Amino acid sequence: MANANEGPQRICMKLYAAETGIGDQVYVPIFQEWIRDQALDGLVLFDVADYAHVPDSPGIVLVTHEATFALDRSDGRFGLLAQRRVNGKGDAVDTVASTLRQMLQVASKLEADPRLGGKLEFDRSVIRIEANDRLRAPNTEEGYRVLEPVVKKAVTAVLADKAPKVSRVPNDPRDRLAADVRVAP
Repeated sequence: MANANEGPQRICMKLYAAETGIGDQVYVPIFQEWIRDQALDGLVLFDVADYAHVPDSPGIVLVTHEATFALDRSDGRFGLLAQRRVNGKGDAVDTVASTLRQMLQVASKLEADPRLGGKLEFDRSVIRIEANDRLRAPNTEEGYRVLEPVVKKAVTAVLADKAPKVSRVPNDPRDRLAADVRVAP
């Protein structure tokens, strides 16, 4: 792991939101419509999975070739979880930045959907980013030294007007390496 370009290509990231009181099932027809219309730029959409019946699950999941996007509660908090499924084009910074752009696109499109009545609003000032690649980014200090500059450069590339503050999430070494990213609202 000599430089940031060797960082993880497979990552997860999450934006948090307050619970809306809207049932999870409302997201199924929204995502089905997006699939029919191929409504997200740069993504090939092809399936919706419903795990809402499972406690602390990924909930309703939009599956694309590149990533999955879930209305997730797996960490006990509601939010939009993006999980990269395939390596991106370019280096790790490009992959993290691309995934962040895609997640922000999904978040904005959901927030604007009239079926949600303006009740869904994601907090863009906090982003959790996890390495989903224990080989390239083990949950160690060395792994974090590789992940941190990748995350910082990627977030800066996407949110150019905001300087990110990146910190390691203290967790069990058996869990995925995670970073907490804070940006000014």
